[in-house]
Amino acid sequence: MPEIRLIATDLDGTLIGSINEFPLYNDYRDRIEEMRREHGLIWAACTGRTLASFGGFFAPMRTMGLVPDFVIANHAYIYSFSPLGYMPHILWNLRIRYRTWYESQLVRNAIDDWYDTISSVSVGVTTIRRRKNRLSLRFDSPESADVAANMLEEKAGPYKHLKVFRYSKEVDVRSVPFTKGLAVSELARHLEIGREEILTIGNGHNDISMLDGTVAGMMGCPANSEPEVMETVHKVGGHIAEKRALGGVLEIIEAWRSGKVKSGLPEDWQPPSMRHNPQPKRSAHGRRRKRRVLSLMGMAGIGYAILLVFASVDLIPVISPLIMAPYRLVEKLLIKLFELFV
Repeated sequence: MPEIRLIATDLDGTLIGSINEFPLYNDYRDRIEEMRREHGLIWAACTGRTLASFGGFFAPMRTMGLVPDFVIANHAYIYSFSPLGYMPHILWNLRIRYRTWYESQLVRNAIDDWYDTISSVSVGVTTIRRRKNRLSLRFDSPESADVAANMLEEKAGPYKHLKVFRYSKEVDVRSVPFTKGLAVSELARHLEIGREEILTIGNGHNDISMLDGTVAGMMGCPANSEPEVMETVHKVGGHIAEKRALGGVLEIIEAWRSGKVKSGLPEDWQPPSMRHNPQPKRSAHGRRRKRRVLSLMGMAGIGYAILLVFASVDLIPVISPLIMAPYRLVEKLLIKLFELFV
């Protein structure tokens, strides 16, 4: 087996799962340090989180002496560890920012066009969800869903961002970040590491781009992976672990080092077409972001009220007219509405 010179691991659900794996942190640290000594292993942690969010979420591992050489944040942006913290790979980060923006515009236009096409040719189709980056449809029969899924898969071929998921009578087209694979490839090119010397490990849809065999010669996924991820790893001859999250990561590393890779799907695995469409849950990160927005809006309202009080008594004459203008406009509108109903 070739030496593993670069390991790229997903974070949420892979390195850090939903159960307490604190006892395994020492085992993982010792294994990484051993491989660093043996042949200069480089470890990259890949996440959809921002760099700041990664720092907070990763803190328990950092206290145990675990420090990735690189972090790939926001699915795409590369940062290297230095005495000053994680520093950006500037040129790459600028290029990938433009590419993701451009792709998002293509996705928005494509989804609008496909919705019009499906609606015009299909009878008995119900729209479950239609957004700028997602289209979910329910059909009156599995056969109709099959036809629509096949058509949409063909149309989605040129779009890296778009994936078509088929669940029973439903077809779900959604934007899935594809840039982890690109970022790992760029990092390997920068480090002059060949594809056959790279091991990638992940459990979610956004990890598929680094698990499909185009980026790495060695792939793996833990037991808590999405069905589509397991299917991808199975097809390319990667290791499908029997253990979850970090336990699975350790198992995958050992499987590739010992040459005992097992690509068989679990007995309870079902193809996505046999499953119901899992309803997306709002993440804690999304809830926190909404609370921050509401908090900022509240603070802005309080700030304007204070300025309004000062302006009303002409304590800030230079900008008083600007501050009072919105208030006067609202006041006039309210008076007109009151007159209409009196």
